[in-house]
Amino acid sequence: MDGQAVPSVMQLSTFTKVTSIPREKSYREFPVMVRVKAPEMTVHQHSPVDIVAVIDVSWSMGWDDKYGKEPNDRLILVKKAMAKVIKNLAGAQNRLAVVAFDHEIKKSTELLEMNDKGQQSALETVNGLTPFGRTTFSIGLKEAAKILDKRAAREKDRLAFIIFLSDGDDPEFTKEDIPPAYPIHAFGFSADHDPKALQDMANLTMGSYTPINKDLEKITEKLDQLSEKLVSIVAVNTVIHLKTMHSGVFLSKIESSSANDAVVSYKSRLADGKQSGEIIVGDVSSGKEMEFTVYLDVPECQGNCTDGAMELLTVGGVYKQSWDQKQVELSKSVLTVERPASCKELDWIEQRVEYWCKVKLDLSAMYDKVCGGNGDESNCQCQDLQALRETSLEAINQAMRNDIYTATLHAIKLRHCGGAVAAETEKSPLEPVQPAKAV
Repeated sequence: MDGQAVPSVMQLSTFTKVTSIPREKSYREFPVMVRVKAPEMTVHQHSPVDIVAVIDVSWSMGWDDKYGKEPNDRLILVKKAMAKVIKNLAGAQNRLAVVAFDHEIKKSTELLEMNDKGQQSALETVNGLTPFGRTTFSIGLKEAAKILDKRAAREKDRLAFIIFLSDGDDPEFTKEDIPPAYPIHAFGFSADHDPKALQDMANLTMGSYTPINKDLEKITEKLDQLSEKLVSIVAVNTVIHLKTMHSGVFLSKIESSSANDAVVSYKSRLADGKQSGEIIVGDVSSGKEMEFTVYLDVPECQGNCTDGAMELLTVGGVYKQSWDQKQVELSKSVLTVERPASCKELDWIEQRVEYWCKVKLDLSAMYDKVCGGNGDESNCQCQDLQALRETSLEAINQAMRNDIYTATLHAIKLRHCGGAVAAETEKSPLEPVQPAKAV
């Protein structure tokens, strides 16, 4: 029905390993994990993609590399890897164009649908590449952008990407040479490539950067993983919204926590005096998840916690379904942290031990004062006091054991300040035992 909310297939969750903060304490860079995950989905719920493979064919691509099991021509490895990419793009109306460059364009094809004929044509183009000149990154990138820009209006909704493959560097390359409209997934292989330039390509376009400095045989594996990811994207333009729930809570910084060989780019920004922000995630593929750590500066509770807890952060977001471009809202959640009173339970136990030691010392001092510390057995008063002293010590020891045992049980119950503590728990619920009066 028109106007009806579309249920989200994406999962957004928040959690933190730190479950409580003592109310009298502040916490700088309190870590909150934010995770967005796409479920496994069928091919019918994926959008067809247009990919331009930009391949460096400069003279260094003909070098043998000694890091692998055997010396290998770098371009031969790229050809093998591209064969895997072409196979993964088969069907679902996916399209591929190939651009080969050194200091000029050596080969450029149109976007070919990856049916049997298109796959065969793409393979022949890739296998026919040979290394020759010097490396000029901007030449290949501009040609790729031109191919994607000239698509018909009805094709502009298709997902489009650039895969950039190079083993070299270009001293004249700048950020201004990067076409911003399409995500660039850059692969740099051998220790000779320029990591900064390729990282800039990824960062400015929400793409990724994968360095392969050793064991260049991994080029096939990494390109295989990337192409499978690109043809299974289910969410695009994914954005996570963050808003603090307390006037004294501020966003400190945001970091990616996802473990991946590729450096996947994302963008984040803070606003409203660091009390709101967003994480621009971009594309999420079927069955994949992305995790971020949001750091908060949390103040002392100062008596304004509700039932010993504080609401810190609300997390929500939006994305578009790749197959129909419908915008969907991610489920919103509120992160709450316990704010118990300071952990005074162990102090209470120590104070009780000190108290009972003082009671016993006072009893001994009273006996020594009357009997002069000699313990004169012939003095009847001293004999009576000695008996009274022994009886009193026995009673004091029994009371001390009961008192300390009760305090210890209470400390265990509070689970080292991790459980909920009533707001009125500002002092020990166990009042000090009053010392017995001397008789």
